[in-house]
Amino acid sequence: MELRKKIYLSLTIFVITTLSLVFFIIFFLFPSIRNYSHQILFQKEKELSLGIEIENIKKFKYLYPEIKPNLEKIDNLFIDAEVPVDFRNFLEKVSGDCGISLNTSLISEKKSEKDYWNSLSFQLSFNSSYQKFLVFLEKIENSPYLIEIKSLNLRRLSEEDITKKDFSGSLAGDINANLVIKVYSR
Repeated sequence: MELRKKIYLSLTIFVITTLSLVFFIIFFLFPSIRNYSHQILFQKEKELSLGIEIENIKKFKYLYPEIKPNLEKIDNLFIDAEVPVDFRNFLEKVSGDCGISLNTSLISEKKSEKDYWNSLSFQLSFNSSYQKFLVFLEKIENSPYLIEIKSLNLRRLSEEDITKKDFSGSLAGDINANLVIKVYSR
């Protein structure tokens, strides 16, 4: 019986050792192996996306000379928010070309959540004939800047208006125009 006890004891020790080894492998090595495999997959995905970005940059290097003039045109669509001198000069030139004496003032406006871009608002006031007004409006709409007309108020001047108020140089039938425009800026 001695031999049988030794065999049972040996088998019991072998089974306990094997179960301990399996327990150690399952609970300690598998999670770390799983973590390392996730890290390796993450690094491979990162390497793949970097490779795609490098390819896109190489393509952009070749395309940039072709699209550079268009990018400069797009950049010129926006006025300088700090010093909108170019835009004011543009307004003066257009009003001079149309024969209009223009009063311009900058309006402070709160940026709404719907606005994706920065902008400045200007109020334009002048008196002119209806035809000159239409020419001025067309030139503003076809300007090299991104402009949105926020409001437009027109009022026909009567002879009474001309005599009561200071509308020097205006004739009866001319219009008094007030525009609020929004110009997008950098």
